[in-house]
Amino acid sequence: MKVYLDGRILDAEKACLPVNDRGVLFGDGLFETIRAYRGRPFRLDRHLARLREGCRVLRISGIPGDGEIEEAIHALYRENVGEGDAYVRLTVTGGDFGGTRNLVRSSAPRFFIMVKPLEGYPPEFYGRGVRVTVSSVRRNSRSPLCRVKTNNYLEPLYAKQEAADRGYDDALFMNTDGYLAEGSTSNLFLVSGGTVKTPHADCGILPGITREAVLELCAGLGLPAEEGFYPLEDLKAAEEAFLTMTTGEIIPIREVDGSSLSGPCPGAVTSRLMRAFRDLVEAEISA
Repeated sequence: MKVYLDGRILDAEKACLPVNDRGVLFGDGLFETIRAYRGRPFRLDRHLARLREGCRVLRISGIPGDGEIEEAIHALYRENVGEGDAYVRLTVTGGDFGGTRNLVRSSAPRFFIMVKPLEGYPPEFYGRGVRVTVSSVRRNSRSPLCRVKTNNYLEPLYAKQEAADRGYDDALFMNTDGYLAEGSTSNLFLVSGGTVKTPHADCGILPGITREAVLELCAGLGLPAEEGFYPLEDLKAAEEAFLTMTTGEIIPIREVDGSSLSGPCPGAVTSRLMRAFRDLVEAEISA
């Protein structure tokens, strides 16, 4: 497999970071995961805008321009995938550690890109829905890092392992105020009384690109939608619920901590949005 690292396309085994890189030592850096459909990254501009906003928050400067990044993605796609859908990951690290334990950096950041065939989720996730459990980890809605996709990804990994240990497919985060936040690597939606609801950005979530697209679709389809602050009881009482993520699109939820939702899975609204999302992707990558 080929990868892009700091302006060069290399064999993956030759692309290495030094042991004193701040990303290695502190998890200092950011990443974006993007799904490419038939060679076309979906909403790449939104992902790059979010990456650059994260760089602003973490005071990282000097990553490649959008044109260079897009060109590198297409080159790696040709090398590693050829056809079909792909998983694309952009990663920024804080560069060499110079002894200062704050956000003042002594060197330029490192930047690398991986592109490989998309593995995808099991078909039954879409046909039957997933079973989720509430993690013991809480999102800190007051932290400025909630909306930054940092390389320190231990909380989602911990939550996913918790879910697996309990026999569930995935985990949900509540926040420190007792409201629903997001999935371990996804955003959360519920449908109640015909209204599509998703936790507000102030709940300590990372506002996802697919989440944004779903809210746009609701507006276009005339589906009532809102962002708000919801206790766990609202989710358990909902007729439908689903997760949104870049690589998995829209995945229905059928059960929360052993309690099945009241409606069918996938429900009518979820199914409609799943179809509409696929139509949106087709329209955008064919444009």
